[in-house]
Amino acid sequence: MTSTLHIPAGYLTLGLDSTGAIVELIDSRSGRNYISPGKFVLLVRLVINGILVLPASVRWSAADNTLSFANDTGIEFEVDVRVLQKNGYATFEVTRVKTDRAYDVQALLWGPLPVAINQTVGEAAGVVRDNEFAIGLKPLNDRTEGAWPKEYPQYGWGNDIISNPYNLYVASMEPWSVAAKTSWGAVLRAFTYDYTRRRDRLNPDGYPIPLGPLDRAGSVIGSKIALYGSAPELVTTLLSFIASGENLPYPTQNGQWQKVAQASGQSSFVVNDLDTGNVDKAARLAHSAGINYIYSPENYRGPWKSTGHYQFDSTFGGSDNGAEKLVETAKEHGVRVGVHTMSDFISVGPPTSIDRYVSPPADPRLALGSQATLSRSLNMTTAMLYLSGFVPMPDGIKEKMLRIGDEFISYKDAQRSGSEWKVSGLTRGQWDSIPAPAARGTPVASVILNSYNGAIGGLGIIDEIATRLGTIRNNVGIRYHSFDGVESASDTGWGSFGIARLINGTYAAQTGHDGYISETSRMTSNAWDMLTRANWTNPDMDQLYRNNVFYQANYLPGMLGWFDITDLSLTQIETRLARGAALNAGIGFRGWVATLPSAPKILDKIKQWETARNLGAFTEKQRAALRDQTTCWTLETITPGQSWSLRPVSSGGIPIGNPQTVSVPTPQLGPAVLPAAARGTLYAAKITSNTPATVRFTVTSGGLPPGLQFNHDTGGIVGTPGRTGSYTFGVTATNDGGLPDARAVYTIVVN
Repeated sequence: MTSTLHIPAGYLTLGLDSTGAIVELIDSRSGRNYISPGKFVLLVRLVINGILVLPASVRWSAADNTLSFANDTGIEFEVDVRVLQKNGYATFEVTRVKTDRAYDVQALLWGPLPVAINQTVGEAAGVVRDNEFAIGLKPLNDRTEGAWPKEYPQYGWGNDIISNPYNLYVASMEPWSVAAKTSWGAVLRAFTYDYTRRRDRLNPDGYPIPLGPLDRAGSVIGSKIALYGSAPELVTTLLSFIASGENLPYPTQNGQWQKVAQASGQSSFVVNDLDTGNVDKAARLAHSAGINYIYSPENYRGPWKSTGHYQFDSTFGGSDNGAEKLVETAKEHGVRVGVHTMSDFISVGPPTSIDRYVSPPADPRLALGSQATLSRSLNMTTAMLYLSGFVPMPDGIKEKMLRIGDEFISYKDAQRSGSEWKVSGLTRGQWDSIPAPAARGTPVASVILNSYNGAIGGLGIIDEIATRLGTIRNNVGIRYHSFDGVESASDTGWGSFGIARLINGTYAAQTGHDGYISETSRMTSNAWDMLTRANWTNPDMDQLYRNNVFYQANYLPGMLGWFDITDLSLTQIETRLARGAALNAGIGFRGWVATLPSAPKILDKIKQWETARNLGAFTEKQRAALRDQTTCWTLETITPGQSWSLRPVSSGGIPIGNPQTVSVPTPQLGPAVLPAAARGTLYAAKITSNTPATVRFTVTSGGLPPGLQFNHDTGGIVGTPGRTGSYTFGVTATNDGGLPDARAVYTIVVN
C-alpha cells in the first residue's frame, strides 16, 4: 500500500494509508522503515457493541491539525484526533467521537504499532530500540493505559506476545506496559476504556467486575498519547521534555529529574524494628555509613495501626505528631525516614487493627466483584444461603467471601441448584461484622481480596489513600515509601488506571517533590513518571542481575534488593557492595538496630564503596571484574573521597591478587564538538558528563540558536532552528559529592 499521509513525531515519520492504517515507521534521518514486514494496523480503532470497528478513511485538516477517521458502512462513526508537533515529539489526542446513539462505544485502541526491532524493549517506559534508533509511545493521562484490554486479546497480536522477556520472578510487567516483545519484533500500544455507563471489566485474573459509571468524564474522548523517534541516547531527554511539557509528574532528586539522577539509586538501611526509642541510634549508624535513608518495613506492612487509613502505630509515636518527632530526630543526623505501605490493601485484623473502611458500617466503596440477589430470605443463624443469578464464585478471586449489607460471610462451596446457587459452609460475621437478617431480593456481592486475605479499596478509597500518603509526605516529612502490592489497584478491575490513580494521586497531593523516593511492586506505564524505582529482592544473584537488565531497559536506577546483613562477615558485605558497584546499583542493608553494623570498620567500608560508586570512580574494566560472581573484593581508602585501592580476596578475606587504583574522574564534558544544524530541520544532540555526580547542566554564557531547547537535567538539545548562523555558548555541569564543576564552550552552526 502507498501511504498518503506522513505525520512527523520527532525523527519518526508515521505513514498512514488512505484507510488510516500504519504502513510506515520511518527514521527520517536514515530513511529506514522500522515497521515489521507484513504487519499493519489502523492507528485508531473502536470497539462498539463488543465488535472491533475499523475506519475506512482518514483525512488531514491543516487548519486545526486534525486527523479525521471515519467509517460510513455498517456501524458508522467518526473519530477526530488532534496532532500537535512539540519539541522532538508529537501528541495525538481524541477530541471527538461521533456515532449513532444506539451504539455503545466501549473502548478506543491505539495501534498496536508493529515495530521490527526488539533488541531492547522498555516495557513500562514504552520504548523499543536498537543501536541506531528508538521509537516510543507515551500515555499522557491516567485514563490512557498501556498494554491491551484483556477483553480483546485477539485485536492486538496477543498470541505473539512474549509476556516476560526479562524473566522477572515477581510477575510479568506486560499487563501494565505500553511496549511488549513479540516473536517477530515488538509492539507499542495503549487504550482508553469508556466508563460513561456501568460495565464489566476483567481483572488480571480474568474475573469480570462491574465498574462505574465514573463520577466525572469517562468517555474515550481525551485519550492522549505522545509518539517520538530519536537516537537511543536522546530518549531520556525526550521523555523529560514530554513529562514537563505535558504536565506529567516530574519528581526530582537534588533538583534533577529522578530518571537520570544518581541519587535515585542510593542505598538505605532497612531497619526491622525502627521506632521512636532507637531512631537516634539507627540514624547515627546510617550517617556513619554514608547512608541518607532509614526505612521501616515492620513485617512488610509498615508502622501502621492498620492499612487503609494509614495511621501510625506506637512504634512511630502513635500519631502524625509522634512520627514527625521521629523524622526530626533522624534529620538531626542528616538522615531521612521511609515507611513501607501496602497500597490499597485494607486491614481486616491481626497483626494490625481492623481498618475503619471495614469496621461496621463498612465502606460501600470497598472493591467488589460480581453481584446477585438473595433468592430466599436469610436469618441471623443461617449456615446456607441461596442466590438468584449467576455468580462465578471461585474463579479469579483469592478466597470465597461475600458481602450482604454490612456483613461479610465466608463460605466453602457453591453449587447450582436449578435456577438458584446454593452457597454452603458459611461462616457468618467475618471481619468483626455483625450477622444480620436479610430479605429475599437483597443484593449480594463477591468481595475482592488482597494477598493477605484482607479487603481492597475501590476507586474512591484509592483516591483517599493517595491523599493520605501525600499528607504523610507534606506534614510528617516521610521522604521514602513503597507502593507494595500496588497490583491490587488493578485487581479491582480498574487496571493500570486504578494504579495510576493511586500513584499519581499521591504525587498530586504532595506539596514538595524533591528528594522523595517511591518504590513499587509493579512498574506500570502511566505511573512510570512518578515512580523512582523498583527494588525487587531475591536470594538468587542471577535473578537480581536479570532484574537490573529490566531496570536499565526502562531507564530505572540499578538496585540489588534488600540484603540481610545480620551475622555476616566483612568480606560477605563487601562482596555485595562489589556487585552493587558493578551494576551501579543501590542496596537495602537490612537488619535490626542491634544487628546493624556498628563496628566503625564495617560502616566505613559501606561508606567507601558507596562513595566510589556514586562518584563514578570504577572504570568499565573494573566494573566488569566486580560483576564476576566467583570473585570477592576489598576496598581501602587512599585519599578520602578521591581514590581507593581495590584488591581481590578469598572468601575468607585473604588478599589473593594485586591491588589496583580506583580514582574519581576529573569532571569533563563531551563531546568536543557538536554537529551542525540545518534551518527548519529537527536537530538533536547531547552534552554528556563523565561522572554520575552531575546534577545540573546550565548554559552560563552565550545562547543556543533560536528554536533549540536545552534540557538542564539531561544535557540534551532538541528543536528546530529558525535562523542560520554560528551560535557559541558555554555550558557548566554542576556536580555533587564535592566534585568541581565542569565547563566547556560549544558552537552550533546552522546552515
